[in-house]
Amino acid sequence: MKASSSKQPEEAYQSNCLRKKQVKKTFPARSQILLPFLFALPLSFLFIFPSGPAEKIPPHLKEKLARGGNSRFTVWVYFKDKGPNLDRKILAARSALRTETLIRRLRHRPWAEVVDQMDVPVEENYINGIRPYALRVRQASKWLNALSVETTAANILAIANLPFVARIEEVVKHRFKEPPQEEIVPTPELQPTVTSHLFDYGPAYLQLTQAGIPPLHDLGLSGHGIIIALLDSGFNNLSHQALTHLLVLGTWDFVNNDPQVSDEPGQMGSGDHGAQTLGVIAGFYPGELVGPAFGANFLLAKTENTEWERHIEEDHWIAGVEWAENLGARIISSSLGYRSDFTHGEADYTWQNMDGETTVVTRGANIAASRGVLIVNSAGNEGMAKPPENTLVAPADSFLVLAVGAVDAAGLRTNFSSVGPTADGRLKPDVMAMGRSVYTVSPNKVDGYAYVSGTSFSCPLTAGAAALVLEANPTWTNQDIILALKHAASKSSSPDNFMGWGIIDASKAAFFPLKKFYPPTHFSVRRLENNFGFFKEYIDRLTWRRNERNQERIVGYRLYALNLTAQDNQFIFLAQVDSQTFHFDRRGLLAKDEFLYKITAVNESGEESDPDFARR
Repeated sequence: MKASSSKQPEEAYQSNCLRKKQVKKTFPARSQILLPFLFALPLSFLFIFPSGPAEKIPPHLKEKLARGGNSRFTVWVYFKDKGPNLDRKILAARSALRTETLIRRLRHRPWAEVVDQMDVPVEENYINGIRPYALRVRQASKWLNALSVETTAANILAIANLPFVARIEEVVKHRFKEPPQEEIVPTPELQPTVTSHLFDYGPAYLQLTQAGIPPLHDLGLSGHGIIIALLDSGFNNLSHQALTHLLVLGTWDFVNNDPQVSDEPGQMGSGDHGAQTLGVIAGFYPGELVGPAFGANFLLAKTENTEWERHIEEDHWIAGVEWAENLGARIISSSLGYRSDFTHGEADYTWQNMDGETTVVTRGANIAASRGVLIVNSAGNEGMAKPPENTLVAPADSFLVLAVGAVDAAGLRTNFSSVGPTADGRLKPDVMAMGRSVYTVSPNKVDGYAYVSGTSFSCPLTAGAAALVLEANPTWTNQDIILALKHAASKSSSPDNFMGWGIIDASKAAFFPLKKFYPPTHFSVRRLENNFGFFKEYIDRLTWRRNERNQERIVGYRLYALNLTAQDNQFIFLAQVDSQTFHFDRRGLLAKDEFLYKITAVNESGEESDPDFARR
């Protein structure tokens, strides 16, 4: 097992990150004047009046605070802005983007929009202004421009009085519903006696062959080079014989705020569930278990506190998604969701809230998807509902999230799999995969295995299939992959709110005719140097290969460049070369020059394919 970890989430991916600068604490004079007066009043009196700071607190939270006394509350504190010098901060955020993140985003949005104010961190002075009123600062979300804190009712009113605070909302805490306990028995009559595939899948053959995965393995696809993030309850037993091959690029425990994602003495949560979802997507021990994306690179985030029956808190999930997106994840597999059975008396989300935009986690998922991340999420284990109601869990209700339900080995929907439609009338779930009697690693023994059930496990199966589709089509967007998986699924001609578009078929999706023609493959750039003694010439050598998937005639390739060292928002045209040319030298460059390059294929009508990108 290769892994990296250290003292900060970012450093868990790359140990030589710059340390965050400490900013001197500042406190508004107005709060210092008003706070003695505010604390002198009874809380119930302060929450009667809708004017002033209380306007920033929603009615249901006001009621809880009025009767909460000295209770501890976990809340989101939303800020009015990102502080001064926003344009400069946006430029700094763009410069800080990793290459993987930049290229993924550029497949979804133009250069001028590749970064926006959501990428600017929360203003440090605002965070420092909140600290005196917080019992604990939990997570800072740049996307939401908010800080989650644990505090008291009295301090919440004090925070609302601060001029840079826009509003305060409660952090939702939820128990994810597991499927009913039942005896999980494999189906012997469906087990193959002989396979003609590259690998011996052992008992995992059923779950993979139902999803059309073995033919892609036979072609040499394994998810190689694809960064996949798993958000779960932690990851025990990473020394399991089927997991030791994995390349783990980064880990972070967002519950306990450290890089260790397995169980630790005295800490909250259990990592059994995450180990099993990881085994489903990436296990590799031929003859026993082979996961769909065993060759991918992984980011592992612990975002659940399982002290209280898979107790999930939405701020940890948001923090995990932001972390994964920043580190270049192409796919996030999230085997959890938010709906009912909230703890500590919070109001449940209802089926009307499953509208693709209301819940905090759905809003966060939408932001991640707008930046090119494919989010694959469990549809939920909430069972049936009477229309127009649904049993979906957030963020599976999102327009942009691939929601996965569960079927058994015979291809029948399980009784626990959640159903649609969304509150605004869209079909959900999107697709189905095996979620009953799924074979995976044991979280306790290094050579043990187990059968598990739930949409928690149909989700990583589908995420792994999506990684193979993406490996076969590296320029496809997240929505391209969703479209291909849906239209290649078993019920694509007659989707419904019980099984969506049906059971996935990864091999069909990978070759679904989504595009008419494609850019070349293996596009890369290498800096060369010619030393003539009295001066040095720098050359960027661009190389690529023919894309064998192109069925129509390609007449050439067009090359473009964007200067990353200048404040320039436009790609400039470099050259068009013929279809038999597979390299281009850009000469006369300075040592400090840095460019982002783009290439497209051109057909006989002069149309360009979707682009591919390379950066030195």
